[in-house]
Amino acid sequence: MSNIETIDPIEKRLYEAETVHYWEHKGWGGKYEYLWRWVVAIFVNYSIFVFLWLVLDGFTVDRPFFWVVFAFMTMMTLITRYLFTPDKHRCYHLTSLGIHYTEKDMIPDVAYQVVRGFAWVGIVVCIIAAFMLGPLAFVGAGGFALMSFGMTNFRPNVNHSYILISERTVVFDLENDGVLSFEAAEQDVHAYGGDIYTMTIDQKQELLSTLRSLFPRIEFVKIKRLKEQYKHPVYQQEEEKATE
Repeated sequence: MSNIETIDPIEKRLYEAETVHYWEHKGWGGKYEYLWRWVVAIFVNYSIFVFLWLVLDGFTVDRPFFWVVFAFMTMMTLITRYLFTPDKHRCYHLTSLGIHYTEKDMIPDVAYQVVRGFAWVGIVVCIIAAFMLGPLAFVGAGGFALMSFGMTNFRPNVNHSYILISERTVVFDLENDGVLSFEAAEQDVHAYGGDIYTMTIDQKQELLSTLRSLFPRIEFVKIKRLKEQYKHPVYQQEEEKATE
């Protein structure tokens, strides 16, 4: 859940409660989560490069245009990976009522400055086009102009989220990975469920030890894959309640 400014009393107490354990996580999530993002970035961009290589007769390694396109696609692959699907920086606070945390895209500040710079250039180009070609220029450039105006305020965004913990909470411990998944029976899934991440197994074990001492009555279940958690009775109870 998010939006700290309009939270109810329970959530307000969660944010005001003393932090018992604090940790940070940088990355995407599970151990192999980042791999498929690299696969998508490479496939999307280099598939275009391979297509040009196959259909254009003059598109060979001895032509400068070949290396220009290759360099451009390499740049776009990096932009796709680090700008469109960036890693996350999460800061977790464990309290006696649950966990609240912030999440921010790990995009360098210079990237935001470059995007804002391109946006202002785009606006100038649209204005020049309007003076030179008249109102008809906005038939093609109108969409780009609107997008440019929106990108002039392109800045990092910090999301606030939380997971409440009750006596009916079940903590699923993903073996050989730094992931813990929380779920609670007969509770609002948005407030009482969610995944949290740690950087190392040792960091996760330290967190588990703190959770057990802080919430001695909650259930801990080891799983080998995240999808195994849906076999637990806690999810069956939710389904039965939904059908009543």
